[in-house]
Amino acid sequence: MLLWALAGWLVVSAVAVVLHHRFRRLQSGFSPEVAAFLVRFETVLAQNHKNVRFVTLLPDQFACLLEVDGQETPVSLHDAMQHEQAFPSGFEGYVARLIEDVQEIGLDRVDDIDFGTAAGMLLPQVRSREWLDGKGCFGDSGLVHRRLNDELVTVYVVDDPQSMIFVCQAHLRLWNKSVDDVHHLAVANLSRLDPTRLEELRSATEPLRVEVGDGYDAARVLLLDEVEGLLVAMPDRDVLWVGDEGEVDLESLMADTEAIAERAAHPVSPHVYRVTADGLEAVPDSRSE
Repeated sequence: MLLWALAGWLVVSAVAVVLHHRFRRLQSGFSPEVAAFLVRFETVLAQNHKNVRFVTLLPDQFACLLEVDGQETPVSLHDAMQHEQAFPSGFEGYVARLIEDVQEIGLDRVDDIDFGTAAGMLLPQVRSREWLDGKGCFGDSGLVHRRLNDELVTVYVVDDPQSMIFVCQAHLRLWNKSVDDVHHLAVANLSRLDPTRLEELRSATEPLRVEVGDGYDAARVLLLDEVEGLLVAMPDRDVLWVGDEGEVDLESLMADTEAIAERAAHPVSPHVYRVTADGLEAVPDSRSE
């Protein structure tokens, strides 16, 4: 009996240590209320649902990835937190019903968006490869992406007035579409967002900084694939700099790009790129030579 009690105490202690450290990490990025909810949610899963693993939080949305019976599926956390705050004593039962729903419906419940609904709301975002590796790769439910160069990728979102949902592999299976299908449609939708600005970008002779603030400023670099020789910089998701190479102080541009990326809310890249027929080519930094 003593050995069983000791073993139980060790398990409880280990879980407490893990959650304590996780809570300390969460505090830096969330309010105390959200951090406390996430810790309780993971605790309930660990204690009551041995077949479920909390994998990670999903980027730019209040949702997480759960592995249920070996299958990964995204799950929104808005309703769960509201229920936990309103009925804390019934939270364990709520989580049990949530897991049952996931087991019954599985990945097909991926945001319940059919392609006909999503097609007009698909838009691209440019992100760093590092961002994708850190937040966007989780097995079969990984984010749909397309290589832009060695440092950058294009990901895709379904953007409606209420939410912005990243397109994952489960969506492609549900829609029976390819990455290229989604890419071409998303870029076409982007080109229609602001036709006047698109023409300015393609004919830029003087340096032009784009900060529309709609979440797709950096992504507008995808509209320049036919304009070779321009320099571009995307220090933040909401900043795009475009200019002719002969009209810019390159050292100052590189320094400004690095400074913006360092403090950016949604950093993309601290580097300056040249538009070529093969894509975006990093401009060598000669400042240290």
